Amino acid sequence: MYQSLRRNYLLQGGLVALITLILGIIVLFSSETKERSTRSLMSEVMDLENYIIQSVNPFNIRHFLRELTKQPGLGGTAEEMERAEWIAEIWRQQGMDEVHLTPYTVLLSYPSPTQPNLVRLLNEDKVMWESAAKQKPLYAPEEALPSLPYTFNGYAAPGNVSGDVVYANYGRYEDFTLLAEKGINLTSRIVLARYGKIFRGNIVKMAEDRGAVGVVLYSDPADFAPNGSDFVYPHSSFMPPSAAPFGATNLGSGDPLTPFYPAVESAYRIPEEEASLLKIPAQPISYGDAWHILSIMEGEEAPSSWQGGLNITYRLGPGLVHAGWTTHLDVNNANTMATTHNVVGVIKGREEPDRYVILGNHYDSWLLGGMDPLSGTAAMLELSRVFLSLHDETGWRPRRSLVFIGWGAEEYGFLGSFEWTEQFGKQLSDRTVAYLNVDMAIEGNYTLRTKSAPLLTDAIYESAKKIPNPDVDEVAAGRLSVYDTWAARRPDPLEPDIPLMQLIASGSDYQGFQHSLGIPCMDTRYTYDNVVLGEPMYHTLYETFAVVDEIYDQGFHFHTAVTSLWGHLALVFSDSQLLPFSLVTYAEFIMKALANIEDDYGELIASQNISLEHFTDAVQKFNESASSFTKKLNTVDLKNPLAVRHINDQMMMVERAFIDPQGIPGRPHDNHVVTAPSKYDAYSGMPFPGLVDTLIAIKEAPAESHKELWRIFSHHLAAVTHFVNTAGKVLSDDLW
Repeated sequence: MYQSLRRNYLLQGGLVALITLILGIIVLFSSETKERSTRSLMSEVMDLENYIIQSVNPFNIRHFLRELTKQPGLGGTAEEMERAEWIAEIWRQQGMDEVHLTPYTVLLSYPSPTQPNLVRLLNEDKVMWESAAKQKPLYAPEEALPSLPYTFNGYAAPGNVSGDVVYANYGRYEDFTLLAEKGINLTSRIVLARYGKIFRGNIVKMAEDRGAVGVVLYSDPADFAPNGSDFVYPHSSFMPPSAAPFGATNLGSGDPLTPFYPAVESAYRIPEEEASLLKIPAQPISYGDAWHILSIMEGEEAPSSWQGGLNITYRLGPGLVHAGWTTHLDVNNANTMATTHNVVGVIKGREEPDRYVILGNHYDSWLLGGMDPLSGTAAMLELSRVFLSLHDETGWRPRRSLVFIGWGAEEYGFLGSFEWTEQFGKQLSDRTVAYLNVDMAIEGNYTLRTKSAPLLTDAIYESAKKIPNPDVDEVAAGRLSVYDTWAARRPDPLEPDIPLMQLIASGSDYQGFQHSLGIPCMDTRYTYDNVVLGEPMYHTLYETFAVVDEIYDQGFHFHTAVTSLWGHLALVFSDSQLLPFSLVTYAEFIMKALANIEDDYGELIASQNISLEHFTDAVQKFNESASSFTKKLNTVDLKNPLAVRHINDQMMMVERAFIDPQGIPGRPHDNHVVTAPSKYDAYSGMPFPGLVDTLIAIKEAPAESHKELWRIFSHHLAAVTHFVNTAGKVLSDDLW
């Protein structure tokens, strides 16, 4: 399937002279003594930065992506294993110091190869209509591969259920609340919800909790094809009527049968019925299919904000206008044990080989994966080439080790990465500087979109300022860097002079690093504009090489920008003498989060005679510690390696200090008291989620539940106060 690649890759002709000059400087860099001047050091750092940025070759990225997308690569399958071995061989050819595959045997979910999952409209026992078993091939030849699976949601329970259908808009907490207020009972009914606002697993969970027997998900054209069905793929990047996005529904992370422990050969596995998997069937369909249900629903007209882009009046239900007709959901998924592999490549550091900067991307895909994830995989393979070419030509090594990882079975709930953080958690917690994730390099070509722990924010902004803008129209408008377009097109609503930095939450392989181990993480990509709710090809059959090569990124310039940014950040964190962590920014973030809690819930908290005084005092002390420590950085003896190591270790401890080994309330896997994802949407980050989620529950719960909820809140408030105090203390040399 995959072609072997020669170690010598094409370089852009216009860069040869520049690179030759830079390499000469780097040779001098490697031979100089440690007493070199600060000015000389800065010059050498600039040369390294320019080399990394300017050496990324878009033609190589395109070639990698073409090879990777020729076959599907569903987690745990032979095709996924073939991809893993191909990536490993590329890294061996490039000259990695170490390359190995780490296996995990895990519970995965697959559709039946002979009995497709279907949604039907029945008139008693007669089938009046049924959904498509697979998405219709439209353009690229590989869309018709027989090895492509039937449409399904990973871990959706098998089942054969019938009932009246109820339309639940986006399936958010507030949507289900509105249905309840209107007296619409979901017991024994099938929920039809449009996907795009929150994680699909949260939709299914909330429907299950309210008594529904099944869930049907679709993506509405109002959100993903706003210009009508004539201007869709393959004529544009908008979603065609036959697209049905795949995706997992489980709310947990990692292997469902080995919670808290790695799925290695010696692992104890709990019975499947004890695993934290949802119990009702769920199935994605296209909006072309959803029309057949929505167009004949009866009941009250849905609110105007619930109306979609189909040429019908959306109604809430329950039921259909035809007497005797019901909606039937037939899901034939099966859970089975399978083995997935992580691919690990290492460039050992020259001075601190036991400190790691980890770069990761998953390589498994629901279908062909042209954007998610393989645009990121192709970028990572090119970036490793750049770093290893630098080493081959000059002998240069980063100060700290660079670890490149291709994760297996991410789409099922970050299985490869989560098992890895469980297996090697002690070493990673002690030694890892940062985890830099690129789930996909592009999902559009409008602007950068970055999620990050506050500790990395300033470094990301500074790196983005140095990356040339890939958008020629933006360059013509005077915005020369990636940062400039990011700030102009996605400004922070509270500070419009800087770009919006989203808080890291869940949704990719940083989950275990950030929320279990307290390792600061980021995830970046080029993204879409505000016309659509999400990337229209996401997890569909049409996420092909062709849609990337011909529509999204002709010339692979946006891939190049993301790869350059990724590489620059990797260089900064692996080679800077002092780690460029944003301590003051983190303190300001926490102070704002506290202020928001006081503004939104202060009266409610005070009504129970609960004081935030100790919490406020801890936040203020952390702010003071961060400020004084940052000033202290200017006095560090940079010629003393022990002094440098001591300061860096203190900064590394800050994120770890926010880890509660008990987890936040009701979620023992989410241990970070500041940045864990929202209970109501795993994709969204929320400062102090254990506090805020409990306060939301108190406002919505019946009075008889309040006493226990306030006990939980008070207990967690004390825990959060303790960990914020601890974060301030790690920046001090004092024991107490």
